[in-house]
Amino acid sequence: MKIGLKPLLSVVLLIVILIPAGVVIVTGLSTSSAQSTHLKTDEVIALGYAQSAGFDVLLDECVASLVALAQFEEVRQTAVGNYNAVRDEVTGLFESFMNETANPHLLNIIIMDTGGTERMDAFGSAGDRFFASALVENLGRNETIISDINLDNNTFFVLTSVSDEDAVIGFICKVYSIELFTSCLNVRGFFEGEGNLFITDRNGNALGLDGVPVTRDTQIASAPLRELINDTIQSARDSEMREFRSNTYVGAYGTINGNKNAVNSGWFWFATYPRAAIDTVPSPVIIAMVVVIGLSLIFIFAAFILVRKVTAPPHDMIIKMRKINEGDMDERLTVTGKDEYSYISESFNEMLDEILISGKMHRTISELSDNMLFEWDFKKQTLFVSDNFLEMFEVDTKGATLLNGRFIDGLMEKEEAERYKIDLDKLLRNHDSMHGEYQIITKAGSVIWVSVRAHCVLDRLNELLRIVGVITNINSEKLLSLQLSERASYDFLSGLYNRNTFMRELQSEITRTATSRVGVIFIDVDDFKFINDTYGHDTGDEIIKTVANIIKEKLGSAGFAGRFGGDEFVMCVTEEETLNNIGKLATGVLELFDKGYRAEKFDVTLKIKASLGVAISPEHGRSNETLLAAADEAMYFVKKNGKCNYHIYNPEESVITELMTSI
Repeated sequence: MKIGLKPLLSVVLLIVILIPAGVVIVTGLSTSSAQSTHLKTDEVIALGYAQSAGFDVLLDECVASLVALAQFEEVRQTAVGNYNAVRDEVTGLFESFMNETANPHLLNIIIMDTGGTERMDAFGSAGDRFFASALVENLGRNETIISDINLDNNTFFVLTSVSDEDAVIGFICKVYSIELFTSCLNVRGFFEGEGNLFITDRNGNALGLDGVPVTRDTQIASAPLRELINDTIQSARDSEMREFRSNTYVGAYGTINGNKNAVNSGWFWFATYPRAAIDTVPSPVIIAMVVVIGLSLIFIFAAFILVRKVTAPPHDMIIKMRKINEGDMDERLTVTGKDEYSYISESFNEMLDEILISGKMHRTISELSDNMLFEWDFKKQTLFVSDNFLEMFEVDTKGATLLNGRFIDGLMEKEEAERYKIDLDKLLRNHDSMHGEYQIITKAGSVIWVSVRAHCVLDRLNELLRIVGVITNINSEKLLSLQLSERASYDFLSGLYNRNTFMRELQSEITRTATSRVGVIFIDVDDFKFINDTYGHDTGDEIIKTVANIIKEKLGSAGFAGRFGGDEFVMCVTEEETLNNIGKLATGVLELFDKGYRAEKFDVTLKIKASLGVAISPEHGRSNETLLAAADEAMYFVKKNGKCNYHIYNPEESVITELMTSI
């Protein structure tokens, strides 16, 4: 995306003005709001800590009185079933503890045996199963539990064990009204009624929330507060008091258990205050923000006047340059005055004159050279080619690019064009040079080899301006090179790969088919020296050609073959189906050898005998050397065991003679 000078300067000046102003405004607002929030939060926390101390005192009294009551011998006797003997004494104890003036919120006292059966309560009842007997089963010696709120009758109880010197012999429980706590809670809240101090049990049921004695956790009107309570209880149960801050509420929470390590209450107090009520900005800060905004608007107006004054001359220059770029090469920039813009205009006019001269020289050189020149203007998307290029190739440069199939890539076969495009992509990506050799169809319809050299021309910012290149006809040199290369790769007499080429191709095939199999058959003609000595080397050469032809015929497209010199040949089998029947291939070769060669000069048919060794990768080796060595060893096994046969390599060849297969 291109951005003009005027919009760019406008944006820069706006950024320079607005960013500092914005930083001042945001920092002021956030800092003042944060300080206000912090002060109010500290007050909420302090109030919560102070009032929660009263809850601990109440709970201390409940726990201490129950533990003291559990020490009476009459209570122990009642727990173990001897309550008839001490009934009057226990009744007196209950009456003293149930005295309404002493503790009006105590509703009942219950003594139980170890099985949770009630032995006696404050009203003389006995024999019932304790309503919270599940808690009794898990209560140990000298342990005390404070229950959750019973929402059916708005009560809770304190439960402790009754023990002798050795073990737990029963349990005693005090049942209280929740008014023990709600009467102490500030039902009006604090901080003008915005704050709340309340208690929750393990299940999140609240006491004193918004002035309501008991609120079930599912009935808490504020969803954020309900989630805060549940999350806090889950993550902070049995923890020390600590500060909390949420997105919606600020304040503190803590456990209430009378600070007794043997008491398991799991009750929590909460002191909360809505954050929205304290996220306020002081009036002096608002006034300061208005002043900053006003000054910013004044600076913005001045900035637009400055931008207009600076961008007017360049705008006039752009109009002139656009006409020149469209082809009006006689157009020049106007030079007036002695300011910086006049100096730039004068320098540009001189540079334009040099470009015109350079272009004429470029065309003259291209006409005098045998090489074919091309130039791609990246900015204008135009292609120039020399006249000698157009004389040799059928290309319409109008609308052509280096890669759209209308340049030399349109004169190539598909695979050749893909290779050319890959090379050109690298050139465009690296902004460097390229050199490639390709086959191109001429106007006459013949295919020739050409050399293409290209180079990127960059501006001072390393942005691509042009690609210039030269195309050279190298057909004669390339054909000669290919002939020499082919001769260097093949055995002259047999027409098969020579040793070096075969070994290279074999290793390449093993590497390429790393997860598949490759087979090798090593062939040694038996008694070849006898044929040479008896019938002459000319006949021996004909035998070599016959063997090579048979190998080519039997192998077909299933692989490739080579001659290692003398009477040694090697076949590489790559086709899976042929590999699975490699013994059949070896047998077929031996059968064709046995038909022999007709030596007309001596009026005799010479049967060809050979020993074949077979090895397969990866079972017998993963490199060309090890695979050839295995096949060679298998071939020598045949030599030692009667010749004219084939054998598949086995490390224990000396003892596995049954693997030899007769024709």
